[in-house]
Amino acid sequence: MATRQAVLAQLIGVIDGISRDRPVRLAVDGPDAAGKTTMANELADALSGLRPVIRASIDDYIRPPEDRPQSPGVPATGYFDDNFDLAALIAGLLIPLGPGGERHYRAAGDATGTAPYDAVLIVDGVFLLQTALRPYWDVGIYLHVSEDEMLRRGLLRDRERYGGDDATRELFATQFVPGWRAYQAQCDPAAAATVVIDHEDPAHPVIRSRST
Repeated sequence: MATRQAVLAQLIGVIDGISRDRPVRLAVDGPDAAGKTTMANELADALSGLRPVIRASIDDYIRPPEDRPQSPGVPATGYFDDNFDLAALIAGLLIPLGPGGERHYRAAGDATGTAPYDAVLIVDGVFLLQTALRPYWDVGIYLHVSEDEMLRRGLLRDRERYGGDDATRELFATQFVPGWRAYQAQCDPAAAATVVIDHEDPAHPVIRSRST
C-alpha cells in the first residue's frame, strides 16, 4: 500500500513535468470532507523550491446568499448550480494564467499579482471538474471517498460550525450528498480527472488512474 509521501511525490512529478513557459492550473476536486484542502496545501508545500505557487479555493468564490439565484425545487440544485461565482474565478485567475494570458491575475478579495511563467495555480474545492471549468485546467486531481466516509468526516469537521450532529446530518442529507450525486451524474468528474485517488484512508491514498 502506497504511503502518502509516495503519492505526493508522484503528483509532484506530474505537475513539475509540465512546460514552464506559462503557469500550470491545477484543480483538486472531490466530495465535501474528502481532504481536498489538505491535499492542495501539501502539494503547495512539496512544490516549494521547485516552482512558485498561487493558492486559491472555490470557497473564496461563494456567493453571498442574496446574490444566489437559487434554482427552484431541489435544494441540492441550488448548492451545485448557484453557490459559487464561477465567472469571477474564470476571469480573475483561470484565463489570465492560461494560454495567451498576460499572467496578471485578480484573486477573490481583489488581491492582485503577476504570476511568474513557471508558477503553479492550485485550486481546491467541490465541483471544479464540471463542464464549465474543464477547459481551464491543465491538471485535475479527483479524490474519491464513499458517502459514508464523507458523512463521518463531515460530522467531525462541521458539528460545531452547524450546531451539532443532527443539524450537520440534515445539511449533508439535503444539500451536500444530493448535490454531489447530481454533479457526478451530470459531469462524471472522475472521467475528466488527470489523476484519480482513492482517499478513503488518507494515510494510505491509492492512485487509481492516471491519464498522463
